[in-house]
Amino acid sequence: MTISVKKSLSVAILAAALTLPAFSQSIEDLQNGAKAMASTLSATLPFNSTLGLNWSDAYIGQLLGIPPHFGVGVSAGATTVKADEIKTLLTTLGVDTGAFPGIVPIPAAVAEARIGGFLLPFDIGVKGGYIPPDLGKTIKDVTGGLNLDYLAAGADLRFALIKGNLLLPRVSLGVGVNYMKGGLSTTLPGGQSFTFNDGAANHIIAATDPDLGLSWETTTIDLKAQVSKSLLIFTPYLGVGAAYGMSKAGYFVKSDITYDENQIDNTQLQTIKDTLSNAGITPPDISATGISSYFANNGWAFRAFGGLSLNILVLRVDVTGLYNFSDGSYGGSLGVRFQL
Repeated sequence: MTISVKKSLSVAILAAALTLPAFSQSIEDLQNGAKAMASTLSATLPFNSTLGLNWSDAYIGQLLGIPPHFGVGVSAGATTVKADEIKTLLTTLGVDTGAFPGIVPIPAAVAEARIGGFLLPFDIGVKGGYIPPDLGKTIKDVTGGLNLDYLAAGADLRFALIKGNLLLPRVSLGVGVNYMKGGLSTTLPGGQSFTFNDGAANHIIAATDPDLGLSWETTTIDLKAQVSKSLLIFTPYLGVGAAYGMSKAGYFVKSDITYDENQIDNTQLQTIKDTLSNAGITPPDISATGISSYFANNGWAFRAFGGLSLNILVLRVDVTGLYNFSDGSYGGSLGVRFQL
């Protein structure tokens, strides 16, 4: 099977990654490559989870004001991840990565809403996004069988240190919680196989017509500070943030698993896990119905963000840029909303 490599978002990653030749790879190399890839990918997941709710106004005002202050809208964008370790895993999988890009994007798209507070100067925002079934089917048709999974949710609370006036900007401090889960997968007709040495002989672990994919997940606690100033029909803004992410990423192979052309049994499964563990290699979660491996990576992502909104009556169009000090990645988003 050959999947056409697309230029857009991370379809390019899996379109290449899942175009696998039918030859055997080492389980040891696969695990080491997956661990390195997951470490790199997990480092940018907390950064990606902060897309959405980056409204130009550092504080939108009181809900009980005249007029009441609230807004609803949508935003979409992407953050980047360095591809070195992803390329290493793809090479282990037998993919020619000579023309693979040095960075790849991870997309995000959410619906979002924010309401002003009452009594105290604060506002509250919520966001959520997923891929509807019809859109998922369209993506699968366009990419030749590639499934794209995406789910995001989050909320924040911002407290205004300075409410702003004709001369002073608006300044706020905020805290939020974000969750993001995504993945790319496809079916590989024919099958795939991996070599395993138990210390006495080489064996072949094979998967028939497997569903293959990469997936990732993160939950973050986000702290941020923002300043903004309305100037006629424009509102420029700048901010800094620190997100602590509890993340994991990895791969999966869903299929009936055989061991030297016979159905794998519990003794063989335990031998694989014990042999890899004794060699200092994290064993995959392997059973008669599949192989998967996920690696956790918790840590901070420190970022700067800023941009400009165009304000036309009750319509706001936001353009935001972001930079991740933790790993040098960057991102951007475009948002449109109704706001009073």
